[in-house]
Amino acid sequence: MHSRARIAGAIAALGLLAIACPFPAAQAAPPPGSEVRNLAFGAPATQSSTEYGSEAARAVDGNRNGNYSGNSVTHTASEVQPYWQTDLGQSKKINKITVYNRTDCCTNRLSNFWVLASDSPITARSLSDAKNQSGVTATRIGTLNGASVDVPQTRNARYLRIQLEGTDYLSLAEVQVFGDEVISPSPAAQQWVKNSNFGMFLHYNMSTYTNSQWADPNAPESGFNPTAMDAKQWATSIKNAGMKFGVLTAKHHDGFALWDSAYSTHDIAACPYKNGKGDIIREYVNAMRAKNLKVGLYFSIWDRHNGDSRELVENQLRELLTKYGPIDYLWFDGWGWQVPYSKVPYQPVRDMIHEISPRTVVANNDHRGTLQTSDVIVYEVPVQGMPPATNARPTDASDTMDTNRTWFNTTSTGAPRTADDIVDKVAKANAGNALFLLNVGPDRAGRIPQNYVERLQEIGSAL
Repeated sequence: MHSRARIAGAIAALGLLAIACPFPAAQAAPPPGSEVRNLAFGAPATQSSTEYGSEAARAVDGNRNGNYSGNSVTHTASEVQPYWQTDLGQSKKINKITVYNRTDCCTNRLSNFWVLASDSPITARSLSDAKNQSGVTATRIGTLNGASVDVPQTRNARYLRIQLEGTDYLSLAEVQVFGDEVISPSPAAQQWVKNSNFGMFLHYNMSTYTNSQWADPNAPESGFNPTAMDAKQWATSIKNAGMKFGVLTAKHHDGFALWDSAYSTHDIAACPYKNGKGDIIREYVNAMRAKNLKVGLYFSIWDRHNGDSRELVENQLRELLTKYGPIDYLWFDGWGWQVPYSKVPYQPVRDMIHEISPRTVVANNDHRGTLQTSDVIVYEVPVQGMPPATNARPTDASDTMDTNRTWFNTTSTGAPRTADDIVDKVAKANAGNALFLLNVGPDRAGRIPQNYVERLQEIGSAL
């Protein structure tokens, strides 16, 4: 076997994370489901100046929608030859650089600019001096015919700069860099989808008690007070439905934690439930394992009560991943669309998860459809529809059992969908390399409503 293939094979054997490796043209095509890696995503970035809090990192956060209000557009001061630049960390083969303009206004500002590439730091301030620096190649772009422009490259480079010719503001929505490096699905994620083809999403948290889908982040903790909490009933219903795993909302967007977190007072310990000694996560985990079911947890990176920070995310994830035994599946939300990757970066958090819980598979609901920010691609079915039958990547099709498409059990929650409908969706998802994650919201008592229990039993019998 070729030495590079042996290395790739050794990495694949670990089966832990999406695999990134180069595939030269002369080598066999990458595995099905692979995608070309954006080498600039998450790379450190700087710019000649910063205005309106629009830092350089916004151009490498994966968000290319170009809307300034979406916190994804960079902004310098109006100055002579403003620039933006990034460091890829090491010299990489580059085939193409794609530059995205902002789209909400001022699109003509990104005109008459240069794309510079080098293996050595580009230190000159003026455009002329930067272009003349040894080892720098420069490509001029007059105007963009649309929201972006592709700039072909045939070189290795580590440092890249975008610089205007004249005097103006420089704003960028995104800069992407592509070479011959690809990301392939991890064997662990592929195996998870194959072996855990059907599961239950349990949206149960403060929203259940505020009668809303997104609870007020300042709702009093005293409101969370189940009267007949029964995680064993959940696990029994999951088992009876023919499901293999569950995913419980450990923390939703309002920031309320179903466990006693050392990093927040907005949690189960501040509730009347079991006189502040309750731990819904513990009850759920124990009930699931007693039925030989796999354990998944939902965690919102977006925290409207405690605020958004990498430190909080890592500290609370460390609690969840070390206090309750193996967590098989982590389902993230709010990341990449409310909390940008420039604020809470993806890869360092993913690396931390891998370090303390190597077998945990991550699904990240950022609607990006890329393995760059998830082990398993999420399709939020009520919003995006079912994943395609030709899908080759490990995928999660998350849907509601409620005909009214609610996630948390509220007065708006309707009757359960028919068993035939659900069985059909499971089959369609599985045919397209996707698991089907069906949401059932426990009620204010802490139990799955009886009509849902009966429908789940029907589904299990049909399967």
